[in-house]
Amino acid sequence: MKKSTIFIALAGLLFIACGKGQEFHYTEIIHPSSNTRSIVLWADQTRDSLVFASSDSWTLTSSDPSWCSFDQEDAKFENKYNNAMITQKILLTFTPNTTGKLRSAVLRIDGGESANAAYYAQVPYLGVTHPSRLVSMDLRTDSLVTLTAPASAELDSVEFEVFSNWTLTAVDGSWVTPQKTSGKAGVYKVFLDLKQNTVSQERRDTLLLTSNGITDSIPVLQQKFIIVSE
Repeated sequence: MKKSTIFIALAGLLFIACGKGQEFHYTEIIHPSSNTRSIVLWADQTRDSLVFASSDSWTLTSSDPSWCSFDQEDAKFENKYNNAMITQKILLTFTPNTTGKLRSAVLRIDGGESANAAYYAQVPYLGVTHPSRLVSMDLRTDSLVTLTAPASAELDSVEFEVFSNWTLTAVDGSWVTPQKTSGKAGVYKVFLDLKQNTVSQERRDTLLLTSNGITDSIPVLQQKFIIVSE
């Protein structure tokens, strides 16, 4: 079973007021944030969790178990304790998002007299943080800003977070070369070796970052050489 449980006695807790013999029903989602009850996942992300506290017995369902799922042993829980809040951590499994589109799932907790929901959205791209990414408000369209270097530059970098083994290659590679071309899950800043541009035309290349079957194309541009006449 992938569920962890913490018991918290309710007696004396100020946020619940009930008289002797009265029943109470309370559920609070802790993760994702109780403010938004939502979380955005990168395309290659395959693990996260749902954490909540409840005074009731409950059942848990996913609106799209084809990509957002959990162990079926964690699908329901019977609370046998009176005047107790029980905190649960449910481990979630996601399949990499290779659809090229934003997708979402709702995890619904049914128990007591109400239902609570948490929202998980998975974008179709990797966690590239430099260069920056322009994303629409609804997360459905995006584009990476072109990494631009002056003609005289010999060094630049890209930054990203990935959740599996990764590779980074240049399509052309005649003037831009990553100093590191592969690695494991983690947060990275990879430096790029550049050759100075000595011609009067800008040049372009594309870096391909691949993780868990998803590839992001990072555009790179080096400005043209400008001769300054006296």
